[in-house]
Amino acid sequence: MYRFLVLLFLFFSFSFGAVLSVDDAFKINTSSDKTQGINLNFKVDESVYLYKDKLKITVLGNDITEYLNLPNYEKYDDYEIYKGEFDLFVPFSLLSNFTTKNKLTLDLKYQGCAYSGFCYQPMEATYEVSNTGGELKISKIQRSETPVKVAVSDQDKIANSFANDGKLMTIITFFGYGLLLSLTPCVFPMIPIVSSIIIAKSGEKRSIKTGLWISFIYVLFMSLAYAIAGVLASVFGASVQGLLQIPAVIIGFSIIFVLLSLSMFGLYNIELPKKFQSYISSKSEKKGGILGVAIMGFLSALVVGPCVAAPLAGALLYIANSGDALLGGIALFVMSMGMGVPLLLVGIGSSRLLPKPGFWMDEIKRAFGFLMLGMAVWMLSRVIGDEISYFLYGVLGIFWAVGLGAFEPASTNGLKFIKAFGLFIFIVSSVLVVNFSVNKFAPNLINKNVAIKQDNIEFIKVSNLKELDNILASSDKPVMIDFWASWCVNCKELDEITFMDPKVLLRLKDFTLIKIDVTNGSPDDAALMKKYSVFGPPALIFYKNTKELKNKQIVGFIGANEFLEHIKDI
Repeated sequence: MYRFLVLLFLFFSFSFGAVLSVDDAFKINTSSDKTQGINLNFKVDESVYLYKDKLKITVLGNDITEYLNLPNYEKYDDYEIYKGEFDLFVPFSLLSNFTTKNKLTLDLKYQGCAYSGFCYQPMEATYEVSNTGGELKISKIQRSETPVKVAVSDQDKIANSFANDGKLMTIITFFGYGLLLSLTPCVFPMIPIVSSIIIAKSGEKRSIKTGLWISFIYVLFMSLAYAIAGVLASVFGASVQGLLQIPAVIIGFSIIFVLLSLSMFGLYNIELPKKFQSYISSKSEKKGGILGVAIMGFLSALVVGPCVAAPLAGALLYIANSGDALLGGIALFVMSMGMGVPLLLVGIGSSRLLPKPGFWMDEIKRAFGFLMLGMAVWMLSRVIGDEISYFLYGVLGIFWAVGLGAFEPASTNGLKFIKAFGLFIFIVSSVLVVNFSVNKFAPNLINKNVAIKQDNIEFIKVSNLKELDNILASSDKPVMIDFWASWCVNCKELDEITFMDPKVLLRLKDFTLIKIDVTNGSPDDAALMKKYSVFGPPALIFYKNTKELKNKQIVGFIGANEFLEHIKDI
């Protein structure tokens, strides 16, 4: 295992080709022709190009671009671009129209993209032009080109930081993102999982070293899953999470969780071959079963995966656009390690905080098996929907309650507490089962008037690009597009919290509202997500005057007040 970790470190230590820095991609030199004018020489790297409509030259706030003799442009993906080397000559006769003074400032604005798909921030450089004794001189006021301060979405800011920041700073930053994400509810479900694994694997030999080692293996393989997702994103140029929307893939992972649960029930053991088990035992003084810990860690990426936040979306956006698989993969690996810090702390404190081994450990293992079955149902909920999922949760709960001894006599206070807990689980689970049965077989017993309704807000459902384009072209109001999925917890929070706020409801009356359901992950869904570089729901896209407001894109949950502030100028 130690050799494996060393090889893993060495693998991540090398670097593939990355996106060029702005200074290397666009080299601009200036010169003066004494009394005739000034010349701007552009050398655009062969891997990038400049947008024609983004190239602007202004003098004292006056745009003079249209008066210049512009070079020939080329067409690329419906855009007019400049590439290679070219010159822009600004005659003195034109400059003199704007001032009679001997000095003036000239501002240059431009933006370009790499052919791989990555786009740089809009850039600006300022020059001072002086007329000394009838001879023109030009000098740069700013040391180097600086980004124009335009609003960009959080995930775009993060994606841009990959190209503009150093690799070490990027990696450190993403570890910080991971620490912040560790405070979100996404990580909480894994704490009891890790605790149960430590109890099951450490037995009588529990120690800080043992707990830390088990939790480290868990977090390591969870992080590896993220790194692999990042590399695949660079290869396919799309969201790897989209694979988890394909019913066959979802069912496959659900089966894996079922198989893991059967292992917890004692039907079989998931272990390394005896030879490797003996080797690990001699090296780490632990029992076997590290393979099971690794598998659980790897699969735990699925628990956190649906919580798509700006750091994850930004990293995937950069990887998919640039093809720099290694940097993006390392960033996601480090981010996941940061998310795993609380789990490592659980491992460190396991020797003191977790209960000592005893006869009850079989009960813990059995509970862990039910937890695995619950995760299988949770995965399947993306396919079967909430109604059937709640029914299956109820059935599982009833079996668990019986296993806890809810209907068995209890002789000690501890057993009485467990019995009470089992009865509580049984009651809640029975309500879920009865509710499903009534809705399914006796729907007339339900008062339809009590159904939840989102008053005063109506979304137009769109399923393909053609439908979307037609609505965008015909809308005379700003447009908000909501990428949604039935399995997405944050999507439901947006619907039930943010979009139900009275002030938000009133504000959204001014919008044409479109909902894109990507639950099933169809080819049309994938095309819609690719169009907007969306890596998972929820994501909100905004249009105004038929133009997409890329700086307004929202990924993840946003509260009502923050949402209103975000759209106040749309």
